[in-house]
Amino acid sequence: MLVSDSAMTGSSDIFVKVVSPEGQMFTTYFPEDTLIEEVKNRAIDYFYPTGENGTGRYKIVRVCDTTTLHDFLTLGQEQIAMYEELLLIERRVPEAGTLWDLGAVRAPQSGAIMAATASLPTPQNTVRQPNLQSLLSTNELSYELRKILISLVEAGARLAAAGRNYELTLAQLSAALDEPLRNQQIVVQVITPEEIAARLNVPETDGASTAPVVGDELYKRAEYLRRFLEKFRLWRSRIMEPPNPESIAALKDLGFSDEDADLALRTTGSNIPAAASWLIGERGSSVFELINGLPDGSILQTLLKQPQIQRGLLNTRMLIAFIAMVGQTGNASLWLNSPHGSPLLSQISRTYHSEKYCYAVNQFSERQEASKPSTSKQRKP
Repeated sequence: MLVSDSAMTGSSDIFVKVVSPEGQMFTTYFPEDTLIEEVKNRAIDYFYPTGENGTGRYKIVRVCDTTTLHDFLTLGQEQIAMYEELLLIERRVPEAGTLWDLGAVRAPQSGAIMAATASLPTPQNTVRQPNLQSLLSTNELSYELRKILISLVEAGARLAAAGRNYELTLAQLSAALDEPLRNQQIVVQVITPEEIAARLNVPETDGASTAPVVGDELYKRAEYLRRFLEKFRLWRSRIMEPPNPESIAALKDLGFSDEDADLALRTTGSNIPAAASWLIGERGSSVFELINGLPDGSILQTLLKQPQIQRGLLNTRMLIAFIAMVGQTGNASLWLNSPHGSPLLSQISRTYHSEKYCYAVNQFSERQEASKPSTSKQRKP
């Protein structure tokens, strides 16, 4: 009859193999409640019987995953398996005197740093990242960021309408525009057996073909997109801050009623000249830019060409975050601290301001080029 090793030594004993730095092996059985420190001491006594090496000089490392075993834990707590190999290796101890010398690891004073770097040349073309948290408090950046996010949400909705799960994606974006339901009462509906039987006995449909048509599918996608964009436009008008009495009074002095003045100010972002243009019939893109986002120009096209921004537009969660930031400016600060939203918003801000600066420089150069011929003609006798 064969008897297993566990039956001979006890079911709680573990057969351990310890390998020394020189390649020798120490094998024996240990109970599960044996400390790792005791295993290390037994192995050191076996490898170095003369006692020339102390126990604090070595540590036990698991061979399978190279993790260091703690001396104050047991074999069972470290989950040492039967016939597992352990490695006895030497610790890396710093040189004597440097461990407790706090002055050697203390940072130098600012005066010493200035004296050491006084002869260095001044760095040129230093690229500094904008502090978006401080800039976000200004009304100008909040206004520009809101226009950018409105355009990106509309572009993301168009991409979602061309995707596979466009119904679910547009439904989630539409749900983000709805106000949260509060104090919703639970309605309990009792279904009788007769109603269940009536629902199961549904009359069979005729054998007409119900295969989807390509034209109907495109029309359905366009209809879903149109509903969301219309709902998004109405939502932006609804969440606009109510105009102040001074703005309404300025439009009333021009002869408009209170209702028309309030609607015009909400539609144009509480801008009095734009609201007056809207009331007299000017409905161009320059008026609706205040509430509809960026115009379809080079700046918007450059934003949409960035790969990082394109990946963000394909993420439904980021589009929902954009909608939340459009509704409340304080949500932008929350997403700027997020590891998911901070890189994308930084890329959007960096691209927008660089393109805006280049556009202004190009316009200034074109005006100078256009003014040169006229001035030369005036100087001729």
